[in-house]
Amino acid sequence: MSSVPAHLDQVLERVTDARNALLADLGAPNRAARLSAMFALEAQVWSQVYELSSLRLVWRAALAAEAGARANAVLWSARAARERAGVVPAMSWAAGRVGAPRPVALSTSGVPGGGR
Repeated sequence: MSSVPAHLDQVLERVTDARNALLADLGAPNRAARLSAMFALEAQVWSQVYELSSLRLVWRAALAAEAGARANAVLWSARAARERAGVVPAMSWAAGRVGAPRPVALSTSGVPGGGR
């Protein structure tokens, strides 16, 4: 392995380790803003991996990882903006993204022996 990919691998490992530690630290100050920055940094590293890769499988994986990191950066940035605006965050990340249940009407028409 050449020195540049090895260096990028080390940088990516440090960034993901720091990101994972920040994800685990629920009481960290400015956590959402810092996570947004960490995901943006991770996306930049994946972009470098993509640009330097000559193997199709590697550059496709790097491109997908970059897109995922950018999407996470946007989500955490929006959460940081809500926190700065004084909006109380949802109890869980999924709770803030899942809509209310939709009413469902049960029907037995079309079922053999039903709807009589």
